Order: sequence, then structure tokens, then C-alpha cells
Amino acid sequence: MDDAVQRSEDTLQSQLWLIEPSAAPDDSYWQGRQIWQLVVAAPSAAFARLEAERWALRHLRLVHIGNESQTMTAGFADEKLYFARPLPEDVGLNRGEFADKKVMVLAGPMQSKARA
Repeated sequence: MDDAVQRSEDTLQSQLWLIEPSAAPDDSYWQGRQIWQLVVAAPSAAFARLEAERWALRHLRLVHIGNESQTMTAGFADEKLYFARPLPEDVGLNRGEFADKKVMVLAGPMQSKARA
């Protein structure tokens, strides 16, 4: 039974998701966040967003600018900022290129251009 569970988990983890910006770089909704384009291995788009957010919290340095409260989010879970869709075949990546990683950076960081 454990083998069946492991195989189903491997199958679920093999789907690749493209997470890319859905808001324009000058959209004020970015609130100074960096903009990324990622490929994430996850069982669904929702899990891909969560995995991208965890990756961001581990790898990105959040900068405190003023007296605002820090949100501690990179925005990957926000549908107004990022769109998650199955990775198109023409991108040329496959699950084998990920090895033990769950997130691969395609582009970024790009700074948002919003003016306060």
C-alpha cells in the first residue's frame, strides 16, 4: 500500500506550472515587490502558488522601507499579481531538470515600476 501512495505522490508532483505576472510592472498593486517568472513542480496551480510563496520567504530578502507593517508575502498567492497555468510544452523544460528542487527561476527579479 505504501508503494501505491508513493507512486501517486510522484505522479502528482510531476506536473509543472508556470507562474508569471498578470499585473503590469507599473501597477500600484505590486507595492514595491519584486517581479518573478517561475516554474514550479506541484500537484495543482494552488499548490504551485503556495510552493512559490514558501520559496520566496526562504530566498528573498524582504526590505522594510518605512513605518508600514510588513506583509511577509511575495505575492505569488495573489491572483491580481500572478497567473498560474500548466507549463506549455514549447518552454522546453521537463520534470527531470528539477532534480530535488521544486522551483526554477525563469526570469527575475525585476523591480516594479509603480509610483506611490
